[in-house]
Amino acid sequence: MQRASGGGAAMRVVDCSHHYDNAMPLMEGIAPPELTELATVERDGYAMSRYAFTNHSGTHIDAPAHQVEGGATLDEIPLTRLVTDAVVLDVRSHAPGPVGLEDLHERIADVRPNDLVLFCSGNDRNWGTAAYWEEWCYPDAEASRALIDRGVSGVGFDGPSADPVDSVTYELHRIWLSAGRVILENLCSLTELPSRCRIVCAPLKVRNANGGPVRALALVDEGDAEAIGGRALGGSSAAGVAP
Repeated sequence: MQRASGGGAAMRVVDCSHHYDNAMPLMEGIAPPELTELATVERDGYAMSRYAFTNHSGTHIDAPAHQVEGGATLDEIPLTRLVTDAVVLDVRSHAPGPVGLEDLHERIADVRPNDLVLFCSGNDRNWGTAAYWEEWCYPDAEASRALIDRGVSGVGFDGPSADPVDSVTYELHRIWLSAGRVILENLCSLTELPSRCRIVCAPLKVRNANGGPVRALALVDEGDAEAIGGRALGGSSAAGVAP
């Protein structure tokens, strides 16, 4: 977390992205990255590197083209869909796995059009362990459709996927992506955010990309409500969405 200042109100900048490196955690079946030095200042007088990695590894964004024939690619998604409000749903008191519509109850009424809905499970604490692939929450099919009906831009998680990692149908991915929404995976530091803030999701500008690495930066006014990680769980005020 860093603080920015200028002519306006002071704000916190919360980095919601994990580092990329050669030892980064990867979903089974994804090739490890190769981040190599081509030149160093000491040896060559300048530094240069080559990065080779699968575009759906690490903190990344899925475009509809990831699983939908003819779906929008990243470069076709308006930037207003990626620089927008984030609404953070605190589901740390929920068991890992799918979250049903009944579990969202009052909170879903405060989700606004073009929001990026972020499910905070606190699972980033497990990054690099076996538990990471099991201990996060995501909306089930009914809850996903209800959020889509509210006109959201997309959904994000501090876990690896919109579906269980052993899914072979990718039902939930298809619900989100076939509706033209984006999916943010492997986010972190969501417990440092208030229930609502601005977010900047900046993927590489690659033509016809079906997805790619994203730097997700939350912009939090210093006067905003306390981060959800600093409040007790339970009750709509702790887990709810700011009006």
